[in-house]
Amino acid sequence: MSRPEGSTQSPRYDFLPITRRTPVHFPGGKRLAVMIYVNIEHVPFGCGEPAHAIYPGTIGMTHDILNHGWRDYGNRVGLWRIMAAMDATGFRGTVNLNSDVCREFPEIIEAGNSRDWEWGIQGDNNTGVHSRMGEEEERAFFAHNMDIIQQATGTRPRGWLGMYLSESPRSPDIVRAAGIEYVSNYAHDELPVPMRTEHGILLTMPYTLELNDVPAILGKGISARDFGEMIRDQFDVLYDEAKVLPRVMSLSIHPFITGHPFRMKHFRAALDYIVGHDDIWLATGVQINDWYRANCMD
Repeated sequence: MSRPEGSTQSPRYDFLPITRRTPVHFPGGKRLAVMIYVNIEHVPFGCGEPAHAIYPGTIGMTHDILNHGWRDYGNRVGLWRIMAAMDATGFRGTVNLNSDVCREFPEIIEAGNSRDWEWGIQGDNNTGVHSRMGEEEERAFFAHNMDIIQQATGTRPRGWLGMYLSESPRSPDIVRAAGIEYVSNYAHDELPVPMRTEHGILLTMPYTLELNDVPAILGKGISARDFGEMIRDQFDVLYDEAKVLPRVMSLSIHPFITGHPFRMKHFRAALDYIVGHDDIWLATGVQINDWYRANCMD
C-alpha cells in the first residue's frame, strides 16, 4: 500500500500491521524464534567518552578508572559467565562486535568461534558514531571495520548495529553495498521487515529496547529479579501468539551488566524457562535472515 502524499513515515519500508502478515512456520515447524544479542564492546583506556557509566561523576576525566574498570569487567569476567549459561541452555550468541575487540581480546574471538557464534559489526569502539560522519568518512570507516572482523573471525559480518543505534540517512545504502543483509537499529517489529536501499533489500531484524539491560537496568533501575521476570512474561505472551503467527523474541545483553553474579542468577533462570518449552527455535540473526529471504520474499 502506497503512503499518502505528505506522509512522514520512513520511505525505506512500508507500514504493514503484524495482523496482516502471512503465517510462515520456522524450520521444523517451530513457532517462536528466540535470539540473544550479546554486545561485546571495547572502551579505550582514557578515552573520556564511555557509552555507559555506572557513575557519571567521573566521565570526562583523563583516567576514568571507575567506569573503565566497570566496563572492563564485562570482557574479563562477565562474558565468560554468560557463555557458560548459553552453552548450558543451547543458545548461540548474535554478537554486536566492536572491531577493537579483535585486537585487544583475541581470546574472546577464539571462544566465540568455538561456539559458532555469529559476528555482527558495531563499529570500532564506543567512539565511532555514524551520524557524526561525512559520507566518505562513513564509507571508509565501515569498510575498514568490516575487514578487521572478517580477518579476525574468518567470516564477514552480515548483520549491523550502529553505535547508539545511530545511523546517517545514507547508512542503509552504505552497509548494504558492503554486504550487510540485516540491521538491528529498528526496534519496531517482531518479524523482519524489508527495507529498500540503492543496492537491494536490507532487512530490519527484531531488536529490543525493553528486554535490554541498558535501558531496563541502567535507565529505569529495574532489579535483576524483575528483569528475569520480564523475560519470562514476554516469552509467555509471544509463545501463545505464535500459535497463529510465528514471532521473533529478542534479548539484548551487555556482559558488564548482565554478567554480574546477582543478575546472572535470574537471567539463567529465564533461559532455563524458555528452553523448557516445545517448538522453540534458538536462532541467530543470520539464521532468521536466511529463513526470511528464502520463505517470505517474492
